[in-house]
Amino acid sequence: MPADLADRRTGPRAPGQLLQVGSDNPAAANGRLREANRLLEAQEYDLAEPILTRLVKEDPRDPEPLASLAVCVAAGRGQLATAAKLAERARRLAPRRGCGWFALGYVHLLGSRLEEGYRYLEEGRRRDPHDPRLRWGLDEWESRRPGPIADLPRDHPLNRLGQAAWRVLSNRRVIFAGSLYAVYQAAHLYFRVG
Repeated sequence: MPADLADRRTGPRAPGQLLQVGSDNPAAANGRLREANRLLEAQEYDLAEPILTRLVKEDPRDPEPLASLAVCVAAGRGQLATAAKLAERARRLAPRRGCGWFALGYVHLLGSRLEEGYRYLEEGRRRDPHDPRLRWGLDEWESRRPGPIADLPRDHPLNRLGQAAWRVLSNRRVIFAGSLYAVYQAAHLYFRVG
């Protein structure tokens, strides 16, 4: 599945590089992991799985091959429950790195649990803002998510207006500033009248 979606114009990387880790990542020097991720993107899950399984057995504390194995199990065998457990373990091993969050989000998106998948990808982007895999996952989710008015096309002006309003109203800074302004107005009214 990643190879199909990496070809989109909205994808952050060229095909064959979507699942590759950045040069700042400690797993970047692992040639076998890079090869397994390349096979995953080519949808050759049966070839990638033994490589990833061997990498996980060699170093069970490394979250990168564990997260890639979760993607492989979910996309290749369709075992979403097993893949979710593997991804959760990768997330717990390195909560500040994007690999586990990406795997959790990907597994949930593959299982059509869009809201949970989006939540994991968003949390991963918050914790590891430089991981391009998370940006791809969020872009993919945005392309699948229906607009606020599901009967209208996504690019309809009412849906675009609803999406903009939701982004503004769900922003914590806007909520805080609005409530602070309301308290200010209430205090001003109280002291002016009283």
